[in-house]
Amino acid sequence: MYHELDPPYTAEQVAKLFNLVHSELMGQSMETLLQFLQRSNLSMPRLVSLMYIQRQRATTISSLSEHLNLTLGTTSQMIEQLVQDGLVERSEAPHDRRQKLVSLTATGEAIVAEARQIRLHEASRHLSRLPPALLAQLGQALHAACREWNLVTTT
Repeated sequence: MYHELDPPYTAEQVAKLFNLVHSELMGQSMETLLQFLQRSNLSMPRLVSLMYIQRQRATTISSLSEHLNLTLGTTSQMIEQLVQDGLVERSEAPHDRRQKLVSLTATGEAIVAEARQIRLHEASRHLSRLPPALLAQLGQALHAACREWNLVTTT
């Protein structure tokens, strides 16, 4: 079916294969994640915002607006809702008191952690169906890529 993705693998072919695997794993967790969002009274854009804020540790509303490709007004309204829900807090930027930074509260951190755990659990469940030798090969290849990009430490 994907004969154009047969070896030898180019970077583009590996990217296509990775996208197929990623789509499969994320698709497996979507139902569970949507149930979590409903229970948590969150939308997908609000969750994506929380995840972005966590990665940045603190960010400006304009930076978040650019990341989400939303207007500043829409982003500001969403941040206000997240503040009211106790998921984020605003503070003054240390270098410019006129600029406001947004960061996660402990509750916001817990929401992001739970969403990530849902995705990891569902991906793990799906990956566990692979033959053990294939799972080991996949793990070795991904670990090597992570080492190359300094995403993991070597022991």
